[in-house]
Formats: sequence, structure tokens, C-alpha cells
Amino acid sequence: MNENDSEKLAGALEGLGFSPTSDYRQADVILVNTCSVRDTAERKAAGFIQLLTHLKSKKPGILIGIVGCMAQRLGDDLLKQYRFVDFVLGPGEETELGAVISGRCGSRPAPTHTSIIKRKPSVRAWIKVMEGCDNFCSFCIVPYVRGREKSRPVEDVIREIEDLDKNKFKEIVLLGQNVNSYRYGFADLLKKAAQVKGLLRVRFMTSHPKDMNPEIIEAVAQNKKLCKSFHLPLQSGDDEVLKRMNRGYTREDYRHLVGTIRSAIPEASVTSDVIAGFPEETEEQFQNTLDLIEELELDSVITAAYDPRPGTAAQKMDGQVPAQEKGRRLSRLIETVERTALKRNKTLEGKTLEVLVEEKGFGRTDTNKIVRFTGGAPKIGELVMVRIERAASWVLNGSLDN
Repeated sequence: MNENDSEKLAGALEGLGFSPTSDYRQADVILVNTCSVRDTAERKAAGFIQLLTHLKSKKPGILIGIVGCMAQRLGDDLLKQYRFVDFVLGPGEETELGAVISGRCGSRPAPTHTSIIKRKPSVRAWIKVMEGCDNFCSFCIVPYVRGREKSRPVEDVIREIEDLDKNKFKEIVLLGQNVNSYRYGFADLLKKAAQVKGLLRVRFMTSHPKDMNPEIIEAVAQNKKLCKSFHLPLQSGDDEVLKRMNRGYTREDYRHLVGTIRSAIPEASVTSDVIAGFPEETEEQFQNTLDLIEELELDSVITAAYDPRPGTAAQKMDGQVPAQEKGRRLSRLIETVERTALKRNKTLEGKTLEVLVEEKGFGRTDTNKIVRFTGGAPKIGELVMVRIERAASWVLNGSLDN
């Protein structure tokens, strides 16, 4: 989501007549796009912002803005903490950027095209279809910084896809905090997106397990352009922990969902997110999570130790797990995930898979497996067949199948 937001902000700056630079020290405007999902992300942003103190003293005319979730959460407190910062803008306020900058650059012309998107060179384009969240999971800050769910009209989404340069962008990723709760019917949107000429693949993320319905699974199963990849954050494999997390499903619900997907689409990949050390999590409950990951043979899992976020229900819970114990559990979680991913990937050795070339000798399957390959000189954006010779936990290695 942040990458897509950054592309919109870059487009807004370009519409104001600014050109990008690879060296922030040479810039006239610096926007620090922040994330608040984890404390580490905020601390990283804060470290970079602090570096800008010296730049501002050398170049008093430079404009520095803080945007994104951290700006939404802390607002004007950031201006008090960092007095050299000129403005803050929260998520969804990109349209105000032109007015803010024009007001501070009196000699600069009024904004022209502040709604364009300056996309990074890639075969993949990010398309936001909705923003915000209505679930209020007890550990998550998203509803507080991104707001409630807001879905873009179908026509707007399809128009943005149709306007893409299909000579460059061969794959799109439909984005949302809980994309499958898209207000206007996500299965229908997937089908319409897949009909746009010139596209090779359509992906989507992230899906909430409780909102994944049979219509979406059926649409993916029946359409070759729709990638056979499902990212379904589990967060915990224990029912009591899931209840305290306010996730809205049980261990058995998740097991049944993965079984339904793999029954309809045997080759599908299922990836996930898992938190280690949630408040009051016992050793037995944590082990239930490890057991479920191994049982379901999840293709990969984004792992994290529980990180208390300000204002969330979990921050106020009793039974906070000590940092040392969270670290120990996280290490065990990573070991389990790596072992399970390797086992899953080993089943692909000897098979020939279709790969979309993203860079020289590098591409991705429609199940979102990273593939490194040798042989030939295919063009970026081309679909090639690669015979898998050796599998690791996070990458498949092979050669072009001629």
C-alpha cells in the first residue's frame, strides 16, 4: 500500500513541475512516507527524519513533509518534535499536496496534474481498489490511521487498469487492507480486470480469511490470468488467541478454507502472516500455531514478534510476553516456516513452470514463487517456461526449458 501511495505522491510532485532525483540532498522537496503498523517502521522513519535536520540548516528553502500513517497518528505533534518539518499529511490527503506546496512556493505555478501516478519501472503495477479496515483486530492500528473501509467504484479501477502502458506493465496487483471485502463484489472485479487486453496476470492482496468466499476461489480457478496465489494472514493457530485478537474465525475455519482452495486449485500457493508472543499466549498456544503451519504446509509466512501499537486493545491487555521470550518464539517460528516452505518447494523440483521475467535471469510464477534461471535471453515482461532443478525455502532455481 505504501509503495502505491509513494507513486501517487511522486506523480503529484511531477504534476507540480518537480523532477525526481536519486540523491535526497539535492532535492527541493522531500516527502517522508511513513508506516505505523510496527514500531520498527516508525523508528526507522524517525531516524531518517532526524537526519534531515542538518540538510534543512544548509538549505533553508527546502520543503520537508511527513506523510502517511505516522503523520495521521501523530499529526501536529510531529511539527513540534521536528520544528524544521514544514507540513504533515495523512493517508488519502495526496490531493492536498499541490495546494500545500504551491502555498509555500509563491513563485511556483498552480498545480496542474496532481492526480497522475509516477510508477516505478517494473512489469508490475499496483492498483488500490479500497482502503481502510472495519475489523478492529485488537493488535492492529490500521483502522485508526487509515480509517474505515472505502471502496473505489468498479469503473474507476478498470479505467486505471486500461490506462496502463501494457508494453511495460504485464501484471497488476489489486490492493486493499482487506481486499476481498471490496464493497462492489471482489469476484466480479477480478473477472473484469482479467478481461483488460494486454495484461498477462492479475494478482491481489491482502485477503482476510473470514471474507474469502467461494465466488473468489471459483473466479481464480477458472481464469488463467488470475494468479493462483492467496495471501491469508493466520496470525495465530490457537482459538483462544484468535478470539483475543478479534480475528473472527477459528483454527478449524482456517484449515477448512485452505483445504477448499487447494481442492479447487491444487497448484495454488497459500501464504500468511503470523505473530509470535501475543499477550497471554502460552507455550501450548504458540505450539498450536507451529503445528498448524506444518500441517497445512503453508508456502511462506511473514513473521513478526508482537509489537504493541498505541491505542489498540491489545496494548492494554494483561499478560504481555517478555521481549526475550517473544524473540525466542520468533526464532522457532522462523525455523518452522523455513522448513515448511522448503518442503513445499521441493515438490516443484523437476517440474516446468511458467515464469514472468522481471529482470535478467529472474522472474516469478503465477503462484508468486521467485525463480532464478539460466539460459537464453528472454525480454523483461515475457512469459517463459523454466524447468526447476533446485529448490530452496524462498527461491526456485532452474533453466529455460527449450
